[in-house]
Amino acid sequence: MREQTVPGEFRWFNLPIYRINYIIHIYLTIVGGILVGLQFLPTVRRKSVLLHRINGYTCIILLIIGNICGGIISRRAFGGEINAQSAYYILAIMLIFSALMGYYNVKRNTRAHRKWMLRSVVYFSVVISARLIMLSARLIVSHIGTYYSLWRCDEVFFIVKDENTLIQQFPQCSSSTPSDNGLYVPVHASIYEGKLGTAAAVRVVQGMALWIATIIHMALVEAYIRSTESANSQRHGFVLEARDFDSEKTYSPRNSYW
Repeated sequence: MREQTVPGEFRWFNLPIYRINYIIHIYLTIVGGILVGLQFLPTVRRKSVLLHRINGYTCIILLIIGNICGGIISRRAFGGEINAQSAYYILAIMLIFSALMGYYNVKRNTRAHRKWMLRSVVYFSVVISARLIMLSARLIVSHIGTYYSLWRCDEVFFIVKDENTLIQQFPQCSSSTPSDNGLYVPVHASIYEGKLGTAAAVRVVQGMALWIATIIHMALVEAYIRSTESANSQRHGFVLEARDFDSEKTYSPRNSYW
């Protein structure tokens, strides 16, 4: 797990309060993300209502807890840049609110339940799109070559490991103990300058990537909900059917919509 994280993140994630929440966040959201796929299978919704309910409640619990823990580590994730922090907090609020609204409407309004749960899952997947945007954006800022991110000296030391290397590259960091130095220095953002430069490039673009991905996902999910409105206009049993649905006809999975 450490190897898959941006260099320097474990300067903070090694601390108990962040390490515990980081582990909970990663594992619960992965499990919840896998299980939530079952909720959109027409066969499960039509033939295994109990499974759909139990799995749905499980997903809501996992994703809510996972996102609360994610909100805690957002203070230090990717350097704790305020634009990235705000994006993570807003995403967590959006997802939790949508999931709770979906739960509230389970037995009250099936159409509203469907819409809110679709929103929650789409908001949950924002981080995937954000990562793809980040991978492209960090390459762009590296080619531009004029972007920097602010790092604490102890964060830089966590990556370079050697005090002489630290002082040679950042003389300002020689003022105190390198492993606990809160002085900030600018680090050039470039994927061509080793682990430190790559991590700096990620910090520069992460907040932007999250906000762009959030806007894209919000627009797409609302467009999808509108485009499938007529295909989910009436409740029949425990599922939604099209406006012209005839219960006497044999059900065909090919005519169903998520």
